Amino acid sequence: MYQYHYQRPTPHLLFDIAQGKMYDSEAVNIFGFNRAVGNSFETVWNDGDTYAFPSAALTMTIVSSSTSDTMDVLVVGLDASYNEVRQTVTLTGTGAVTIPTALYRINSAIILAGSNVGNITIASGGVTYAFIEAELGTTQACIYTVPAGYDLYLFRITANSATATGSQYLMIRNALRTSTGRWLKVAEATFSQSQVNYDRQVPFKIAEKTDFQFEAKSSASTNEVGIFVEAVLVKQG
Repeated sequence: MYQYHYQRPTPHLLFDIAQGKMYDSEAVNIFGFNRAVGNSFETVWNDGDTYAFPSAALTMTIVSSSTSDTMDVLVVGLDASYNEVRQTVTLTGTGAVTIPTALYRINSAIILAGSNVGNITIASGGVTYAFIEAELGTTQACIYTVPAGYDLYLFRITANSATATGSQYLMIRNALRTSTGRWLKVAEATFSQSQVNYDRQVPFKIAEKTDFQFEAKSSASTNEVGIFVEAVLVKQG
């Protein structure tokens, strides 16, 4: 007999979390892609190179490279106290629009209608902090900062690269920085096949107010690298 009922939990905890049935937990899916990973570690995000986190909360603008883009964009970030801020901003094509609340971090940005014709950039002072590539509709950045009062638990990590071979391999690692400025670059691994999966039996915990990003480098030439992360954000206490 099928015993599922919408008001009752199922035997699958992660399914219940994804459905929003656990009041203190939510699913977090992070997708990162870098088209040209070279011989030095760089962030897996589709604007390329190493991501720079802001040193203070900044007034940011959002703009498209196409006059056709006039849709709403949901920007999810953190303020200077690491509290989550969700803001919907309407694009005006190639005219820069100021995001109302200053942001200390950006965890994601996604269009809310249609398909973006151009590249959408969120920046301040000439530095890009979020990027939505043309026609993709959302950021592809393996970058996340844990909000205040929460912990993030990583359950699964998948790394992909069709150019990885036995003679040309790739390295990935998790770079963590706490709010006190301590850097930890952990879980470095090497792979020489198109896909490698890390299904953690004990989730990897990332504490509140911690920045993390996945970085990659190649042993030779340049390579495309994608990383997918499945995680659960849990309210403390």
